[in-house]
Amino acid sequence: MAVVAVVGKKSAAAPAPAPDAAQPNDYASGVITKEEVEARGAGTDDHGDTYDPRRLWWSEYRAVNKSMSPEARSARAVAAALTRFGAAGCWAPTAATTARWRRRGPWAPTAATTARFPLFGALIGAWGAAFFAAALVLWPPGIAALISTFATVWLTGCFHEDGLADTFDGFGGGWGRAQILRIMKDSRVGTYALVGTALTLQLKAAALAALAAGPGGPAAAAAALVAVHAASRWTAIPLIYCCTYIQDDEDAKRGMYNWMAQSTRLLTARRLLLSTALAAALPLAALGAARAGAVWLVTAATAAAAGAYGNAVLGGVIGDFMGATIQVAEVLSVLCADWSRLDSLAAGSPLLVLAGVAALPVIYCRRVVDWGSC
Repeated sequence: MAVVAVVGKKSAAAPAPAPDAAQPNDYASGVITKEEVEARGAGTDDHGDTYDPRRLWWSEYRAVNKSMSPEARSARAVAAALTRFGAAGCWAPTAATTARWRRRGPWAPTAATTARFPLFGALIGAWGAAFFAAALVLWPPGIAALISTFATVWLTGCFHEDGLADTFDGFGGGWGRAQILRIMKDSRVGTYALVGTALTLQLKAAALAALAAGPGGPAAAAAALVAVHAASRWTAIPLIYCCTYIQDDEDAKRGMYNWMAQSTRLLTARRLLLSTALAAALPLAALGAARAGAVWLVTAATAAAAGAYGNAVLGGVIGDFMGATIQVAEVLSVLCADWSRLDSLAAGSPLLVLAGVAALPVIYCRRVVDWGSC
């Protein structure tokens, strides 16, 4: 009975701490402060990876899961950045080129070879198409699409999905530039990230299964995988070229992102044109002119909208935002790879209504941007 009495007795609620400077919480605004994040634990930013200018390559060797080093892997920069594997690139740099890249920073090889993003995207799509075709032997298109999605996610190491999750969290919970960036650089996963990423992956798999069940059959779905992965990777190129790459010294991934920002000057107009040519040729070869045109239109519109929105809200772009753009372009491209149902102008009217409804929260409800000052 004594034990019951003790357990059942209500304890007085502890008073809320005063919002003074010594407290890590900003109770007045409800914003998670830098001090609170540091008090909860270092997370990914454990300061275990230093970016000593004298040992840049060794630092990046540790920070990027041993995916790149100057001697053995400088020719594999793009593959190491986009996949788990440092597969050999299209060309091997000379010793002089490697030495010049070393002086410009550890991410200079990636920045200098970004023109090949669509090519490696096509290889990732071919990997997914192989799993899709093999899974169709045993299971229906829905399960095969999920297996294919899982295969591509594993191959890329959730590289772009991580950016998508951070962007969902930042733009879902943030109401301004500072708060959005603060949330995006937090290594913890929030509700927006969890739900948004799960729904995006499900939508991608469902769209692929629907494409396989359409007039073109599984062959059209497999070809679409190659095309959309190639085209969607291109969206990062104009964002890097046309927008300001934001540097943040407080970000847990500041070493990678800041060095990448300092190497963006290596993305020249010639490399931009080469990347655009690859992004146009690969879908054309895989899908034909009609469906490739739909993929081009959606991809270009996604890149343009992302660039305008990123500049308006953030004042530029960051790696996570570009990863989210790639994912959105990929999903929309799969959805629009077959527009055979739009056989009349009236059939497209529900899409216009949907676009207007989706734009309302951005324009009126969530005023994260002062459009009058833009």
